[in-house]
Amino acid sequence: MFKKKKKDSGIFDDLPVFQGHPSTQREPVKRTGRRAMLIPEKAATADLSSDQLATNTGKQKEQWLEIIFQSEHRESKQRAIATWLQETHRVQKWWATSIALMYLKWREEPKTNAVSDTVVRVSKVIEASRVRVFSILNSEKLYGGEFKRFLKITDSERLVLTFEDGTRATIVFQDAGFNCEVLVEHEFIAGKATVKNQTVFWNELLTRVASQVGR
Repeated sequence: MFKKKKKDSGIFDDLPVFQGHPSTQREPVKRTGRRAMLIPEKAATADLSSDQLATNTGKQKEQWLEIIFQSEHRESKQRAIATWLQETHRVQKWWATSIALMYLKWREEPKTNAVSDTVVRVSKVIEASRVRVFSILNSEKLYGGEFKRFLKITDSERLVLTFEDGTRATIVFQDAGFNCEVLVEHEFIAGKATVKNQTVFWNELLTRVASQVGR
């Protein structure tokens, strides 16, 4: 068998090479890491299917929602989320904007979650008008030190608020004759013990509100 001949070293190989010498120059390789994404000829939209997302971004709808929710941008606005997706996940601008819109739409809507150890649902009919009950519950001081901020306020209809522990509550106000029915859905709670504590918190809070309007 023939052995592969070793390359002879040059007599000048051990000499130092000054910076800028042609032998030290390398053509930079451009690494984008960005997928080839089909860009639709229309404005960005929140209405994306899981198949569209999987084909063009490599992830389905539920995966993108989870990624954004678990990130530091769970409460950010559209532009910040889209920029983060472009820079961190290498998503093309149109798709990044659409994913951000999709996430904001999902974030604002109350979600039905059958897992009882992550969601608290409480309701109470309060003997007062919907406008009055809303005005009382639309107060930051009412929710204690863990309150962070209101995500959405729809006058006399709905409040969406978030807490320091990353959980979110949606309060819906509905007419019940001359009274008001308050529906609370507190989401993303970790652990059954916390669910129990939050259930007590909301029941006591709504009882205080009912007492206040009855004076």
